[in-house]
Amino acid sequence: MAITSDKIRLIQAAKRRLGLADDDYRAILRMFGGVESSRDLDMKGFKAVLDRFSALGFQSTANRRAFGDHREGMATAGEVAKIRKLWAGFTADQGTDASLGKWLEKRFKVSSIRFVTDALAPKVITALVAMNKRQAEKTATASAPAA
Repeated sequence: MAITSDKIRLIQAAKRRLGLADDDYRAILRMFGGVESSRDLDMKGFKAVLDRFSALGFQSTANRRAFGDHREGMATAGEVAKIRKLWAGFTADQGTDASLGKWLEKRFKVSSIRFVTDALAPKVITALVAMNKRQAEKTATASAPAA
């Protein structure tokens, strides 16, 4: 399955920040991702290419959207990061802040992660942990051999 457009933009940003020539960039895509274009990367290739870029000195700021170090009455940066990580796990790394926002709106009447309060954050985390657990159990049951 191909990666999302957000991940493609991250790869392109890494190329620019590292100042890679097109030939060098394409060589990395071939060597670490097994593709000719970032549009053809799957999650395994994306992670391998991003790991290579990290080894070359690239540091992503994509997940550093904590909305300030501390906002009175709002979820902490650590809670926001945990919510994003749990959402990524539940959606097999295909979820975005927009899809998380839709889920939050439906479940907690909060339109975006930036509006999660300090009182609501533990409830969101607990719900996501439970969803991940149910999904893992369902996957394990589905893959178990029939008796």
